[in-house]
Amino acid sequence: MNKLKNIGISALAGTLVSLSAAQAGGVSVTGVWELSYTNLHHEKVTGNKIGMKKNITFGSSGDISDGGAVTWGTTIVMNDAMSGLSSASMNINMGGIATLAYDSGTGGYGANAVDNIVPTAWEEIDYGFSTGITDLGVVSSSKGVVNLTVKAPVSGAGISISYVAKTGGGHIADGGTDADTAGHKGADLVVDLIDYDAKHFGLRMGVAGQIEFPETTCKDQDKSGRTLSCLVGHKNNPIGGSSYVSLKLGPIHLGTQATIKDPADPTIAGIANKRSIVAGAALLVGDTISISYGSAWDKYKFNNEARGDDTGLSGRDSCSVYSSCEYEMVRFRGFSAAVNMGPVALKATRNRVSGAGENATGSPKQHSEVNLSIAF
Repeated sequence: MNKLKNIGISALAGTLVSLSAAQAGGVSVTGVWELSYTNLHHEKVTGNKIGMKKNITFGSSGDISDGGAVTWGTTIVMNDAMSGLSSASMNINMGGIATLAYDSGTGGYGANAVDNIVPTAWEEIDYGFSTGITDLGVVSSSKGVVNLTVKAPVSGAGISISYVAKTGGGHIADGGTDADTAGHKGADLVVDLIDYDAKHFGLRMGVAGQIEFPETTCKDQDKSGRTLSCLVGHKNNPIGGSSYVSLKLGPIHLGTQATIKDPADPTIAGIANKRSIVAGAALLVGDTISISYGSAWDKYKFNNEARGDDTGLSGRDSCSVYSSCEYEMVRFRGFSAAVNMGPVALKATRNRVSGAGENATGSPKQHSEVNLSIAF
């Protein structure tokens, strides 16, 4: 009897050893230190203009025995307060055509990955402002996103589907749940008609869309027969769509994108829809120097054309040059430049924005920054 026990234990131990041996992969550690000097509009109080950021990323990868690969990465942001875990993801590559990923904050999948494909030497032209250009990504920029991407070889044509159980949720440890009641389900879809990238030529064209699923909307409550003023929550499911194209001709990179979003805001002074057009160009000199310029027009349509403007007055005659009461236009434009010297890079940007929503005084605002980064 004892002999049989020993045989059984030995067999089990052998199984455990073989399973452990099957799990193998390489581990990498990368990081970046950035030192920046930031200058805002003269009306803004800036205080100390020098700042620092420190990121460390731990990653790993390994091949699957029957083809494909698995990769994961975790980024830790370090500052004086040690903010801790910033983002993490796990990616299963199934033979180079299909990819299944779980993303917790990297935003590198789905519609968020194509929220603005206009080329820049460094930062996008709405960098540094409280009001950004209208774009997609509320779903796939959330933590806890599941993404499936299928791409054709060579042409890069493909489809990417993302789903999140709750937008705006936090990082969840294994075996844990998010009990916070904020947020709701959402999904987005990206269709690349072509995504070809060679050394001296590249072309990408595609469309993207997203939809959110609040637990209750005004339309749902109307069906139930309850009295509803519909001045809070959502009129229906918030939706958005975008189309984009980028072109690379040797050192010249061009891009443009158009986006529309319906936030389903039922409030009297709420936004009925947002529409944006972004365009830009970049020039790459060798592998060292790059410069870019971009411009964007963002148009808001409000539910109430007599809502007033940023002065608090009501009526069409009171609206400023940036607004016609029912509509409001915000204009972005900016330059970026970068010099890359191996692990060291010197980058700069100068962005400006004008519009009633961004500028209570009617004066254009700007964000200028010079950044020195060292990576390993």
